Amino acid sequence: MMNTAIKQIIVQLCFLALVVPAAGAQQLDLSLPDLGSPSSSTLSAADEQRIGAEMMREIRQQVSLVDDPAVTAYIRDLGARIATATDDPVGQYRFFVIDDERINAFAMPGGYVGVHSGLITASRTESELGAVIAHELAHVTQRHIARRIAAAERSGVRTAALVLAGLLIGTQNPQAGMATATTGMASGIDSQLRYSRAHEREADRVGVRIMANAQLDTHGMPNFFEVLRDDSRYRSQPPAFLSTHPLTESRIADTRERAEKIRPDDPFESPGYAFVRARMRVIQTDDLETLTARFRARLEDDSNDAGAQYGLAFAQLQAGQIDKAQARFEALLQGHGEHALIYLGLAEAAQANARYEQAIERLEQGLSLFPDDQALSQAKVEVYLDDDRPNEALRITRTLVDQNRDAPGLWALHAKAASEAEQAAESVLAMARFYAVQGDFEAGLSQLRRLEDLNTTPRQRASAEDLSERWKDRVTPAS
Repeated sequence: MMNTAIKQIIVQLCFLALVVPAAGAQQLDLSLPDLGSPSSSTLSAADEQRIGAEMMREIRQQVSLVDDPAVTAYIRDLGARIATATDDPVGQYRFFVIDDERINAFAMPGGYVGVHSGLITASRTESELGAVIAHELAHVTQRHIARRIAAAERSGVRTAALVLAGLLIGTQNPQAGMATATTGMASGIDSQLRYSRAHEREADRVGVRIMANAQLDTHGMPNFFEVLRDDSRYRSQPPAFLSTHPLTESRIADTRERAEKIRPDDPFESPGYAFVRARMRVIQTDDLETLTARFRARLEDDSNDAGAQYGLAFAQLQAGQIDKAQARFEALLQGHGEHALIYLGLAEAAQANARYEQAIERLEQGLSLFPDDQALSQAKVEVYLDDDRPNEALRITRTLVDQNRDAPGLWALHAKAASEAEQAAESVLAMARFYAVQGDFEAGLSQLRRLEDLNTTPRQRASAEDLSERWKDRVTPAS
């Protein structure tokens, strides 16, 4: 069981990393003349893993995450590509997307990296998006996060309940979160919120090198810094990313100079970037008509704009113009070659018209080319369920949850498939895991108790007993 001190650090760091917006334009310079080696830290690697896992459970419980499989799979793939280019290529990194239009990304202990949906849509190239991820991974590999935890400890902040309240409110309403969390807090909190200028320079330097190793255009970093700078000039509040990452003109100049010196041998931009960015814009919009008009305007300027073509097709699909969407996806396939997201769009259009066999055919075509694409596999499950073929769906979900045991959406989908396949015990076990991954161990244990009234196999009973033993100490006692 995690001790009280570590739990207190968790809620403090959640607050520092996620909640507090910039108080103003001023920039603080922490006095850290000797940064020490990246390995020096008050926390062990095991402590960082425990803290990160606990923070992730809190986020899943309280923050809206993007659940579109295509978007989340793309960010995981891009993150993995960049992670393999770091100084710790075998480290465990976990990438997730927060449904928030603000431009932001953050790293947590244990290699957890969160990307706001607003960052995806605000970037203009994969290299700009990758630059922010590379920068965050540099903070991880250089152990900057562990040092911030140590700074939080030294501040004497001990109002854990208030900090946690700030987290829970502030992730969706930053102003309310700030008001709640700052009650009774030390005035020095802002100095812990921001990475120091020295840490930022180090993360820039390491991040550019990571980008080059990942075959991303290193100019993406200074280019996106300029986007952030320009965006902050026209807003009452700067982009959320700048709240914890102070930006100066010298940083922009330094990264541009470094980008000129360190270039990848063969920079590569995935064609999936334009599709995912367009898809995210459609998912995020509350004015589909205006966004559709913008996609059309882009196509008038450049009829070969693949991102605009995909965005228009997906927008038409969301608007119920299914035949038009399908025709546009077909044209994309012919004009821009085979890509998993195009096959996904074709399948989604066929599914929307209840043409289930056609949808399965498209998905199988895509999986024959991209066998590890999780979004295509999940889509196949959904089609099977819509077509009243739960046993086929269940076979797929069993594989999916084995491959990714920390994804609550997959456990929920597995539970649904098992239930419709009349595998009640398997469905209940999956729902128990769904709640546990979200951090609600009490609800998970409640699901396990339901198994007492169901027919179970010896393996299922053993699994339930093991989970119950592990989870019972994670339930917070009633006050």
